Amino acid sequence: MSLELPRVTPSGEPMTGIDSLREAVRAVPIPGAPPRLSRDGAAVGLAFLDMVLRQNYVRRLTERLTLIDHQSARCTTEVDISLSLLDDGQREAARLYQRLRRRGRTGDLGGWPADPVSTQTGDVLWVPVSKVPRRSHSPIDIISGTGAKLPRLTQYETSRLMASALYRLFKVILNTHPKARTESSSLYEFLFLADKQRWLLQAALVALLTERGKPTTPSALPASTPGTVHGEGARLRKAVLAILDDYGEDLREYVTLVNVAVNDTLLVVALDADKDEHLLSFDSPLDVVEVPDRHSLRGSLRRAGGTYWAAYHTSLPASLRAYHLVAETEPGIEINTMYLTSDADATIVTALAEDLSTVADRRESEASEPGGRSGRKLLELELQTCLRRLSDLMRRRRWEASQAMFVLEEEHELPMASKLAWAVMSGEAVERDGGELRNSLVLHPLVTADRLRQAAAEIDTQGLQYDLNLENDPARARAHVYWRRDPSRVDVDRTISVSAGMFLRDTSGSRLASVSVYVAGVSGISYILGCLLFGSLFPFIGRSATGNLFYADALIAVLLLVPGFLYARLKLPPPHSIGGQLRSLPRLVAHLTITCAALLAATIAASRNAVFIRAALAVCVLVPILSAVLTWIIARAVKDNLLLLDKRLPRWAVAGIRRMGARRTVQSQKAGWLMSFAFVRELFDRPDATFRNSSAAS
Repeated sequence: MSLELPRVTPSGEPMTGIDSLREAVRAVPIPGAPPRLSRDGAAVGLAFLDMVLRQNYVRRLTERLTLIDHQSARCTTEVDISLSLLDDGQREAARLYQRLRRRGRTGDLGGWPADPVSTQTGDVLWVPVSKVPRRSHSPIDIISGTGAKLPRLTQYETSRLMASALYRLFKVILNTHPKARTESSSLYEFLFLADKQRWLLQAALVALLTERGKPTTPSALPASTPGTVHGEGARLRKAVLAILDDYGEDLREYVTLVNVAVNDTLLVVALDADKDEHLLSFDSPLDVVEVPDRHSLRGSLRRAGGTYWAAYHTSLPASLRAYHLVAETEPGIEINTMYLTSDADATIVTALAEDLSTVADRRESEASEPGGRSGRKLLELELQTCLRRLSDLMRRRRWEASQAMFVLEEEHELPMASKLAWAVMSGEAVERDGGELRNSLVLHPLVTADRLRQAAAEIDTQGLQYDLNLENDPARARAHVYWRRDPSRVDVDRTISVSAGMFLRDTSGSRLASVSVYVAGVSGISYILGCLLFGSLFPFIGRSATGNLFYADALIAVLLLVPGFLYARLKLPPPHSIGGQLRSLPRLVAHLTITCAALLAATIAASRNAVFIRAALAVCVLVPILSAVLTWIIARAVKDNLLLLDKRLPRWAVAGIRRMGARRTVQSQKAGWLMSFAFVRELFDRPDATFRNSSAAS
């Protein structure tokens, strides 16, 4: 189960930042002098990158997702910043950039003059608050808690800082390689001898980061010109590309930073250093993940069950302390269920599974070949450490299930892991000969090598690396979920993927009742007109003439005007709204009813043949009624708890939610009979709308 969605280029293939750098090396002209990059700018740029990735100064991050229409939403991000949480290096970098602006050193500012505002006496700290994708060119205004717009660096200014930072970091990393001191190596030549090679790399970084566009697909290079050989320029480009390829293993972390710098722009704002707490807000760009069949009949059939399914994905720094996701909907639509899951414990579960397997091997070896007192003591300590981590992990999942109002039955989903957790937490001792009590996990009958291995497999297959936060407040037009990092879990070198699901329902009125009344009214009027026209209570059969048709114009007027007048009173939501999507099938039935009435009117106007008129009358009366009945059947047949269809729901939670399906948090209605078939559920397992925070793509 993956929570990440890759950025896709127009060609359909993802292109990483390091691939874009290679393309820039092939494309930019070889400079005759080094580009203007500064050491101070590099220090500031590296500090800004570190700050935006760690966000250790962010006390709380809140995202407000407003679902406007189908496949349309707006995201407002609120950042609660405490400047007292900045470490000394970050604070010094924030002050250093302000000093550079005050001195007007244009080389450090990317060629731009000093900001006149920065010459004031007030102390200012430049702090990055977030990152946004470069492909989004919409203006982003950062608003303070008082409603004032804050000054922030331009994309060009931050790009110059990033270019300086990435080049300096590239040199520092390669300087630590053993071949950097070998004079015969190509790395030594690049670092200390070949100036033009370094200038080419600098020019490539500057062009890639400072220009508005960036390569999305590799360029098709022309073939070599006949009668020529590779000269100095070709040799320089080949040498730089060879450095990037040959030392790729040493540049793995560097590649991650290049991806951020190339694909995203940092939002760096000026904050008053005399004020510790700052509350900032800005509109975050959203990507709509296109679903190939979002307009197909399958989506309309599933929505006939009365639920609209929206999904949201983002990524957060693992060091973030707290995260709120607030969802709001249009009037008449309320959120029935909302959940959030993240892979914050992915590194913990991966390490725990490996440790359980390793300890199982040691437990098996100790049973076959005892290692003496010291070996048993070492194994005891390893078991205590490993099983306590397992017990704590299961305790968190158990409490999350309780908060979501269902029970995690560990003896069914995690039988071996629950036994091992009980062994370490129960305090049970083993009685030896002579009545001696030994509180040892090595001697505990539940702690065996097979159970340790099976527990390692269970926590992986049940997806215990994914937490769960389920909204359990009454359904309404505004709902929220809350995530908080455990203080013991700090992974500053990674990000966590977050996925949320929202299940909405229409509360503006019955989706089918009003359309059913409309169908009954139009069909009834058509039937009465047929009875009057043919002088019979069953006008659908008979071979007699149609009778007196002197009032055909009046009949036609009634069939054309009355259905349209009644349709206007239905007040159906616009088709592109969420309410309109939930009423797509009833809308289709209403349109079919109007079409049948128009068909009957056209038949009366064009023909005096009783057979044709009776056939049109039968269609006008029976087809709308049958379509309305079929819509009722479909709505009851496909009604289901969509939360259980979400593949991103942690596997450990699925069984418990299914057992507690009658609770309000997972919808109170009974599932439709059609959803009892697995192949039918697989047809409906895609959300109606999937949104992704653009910064999550990097």
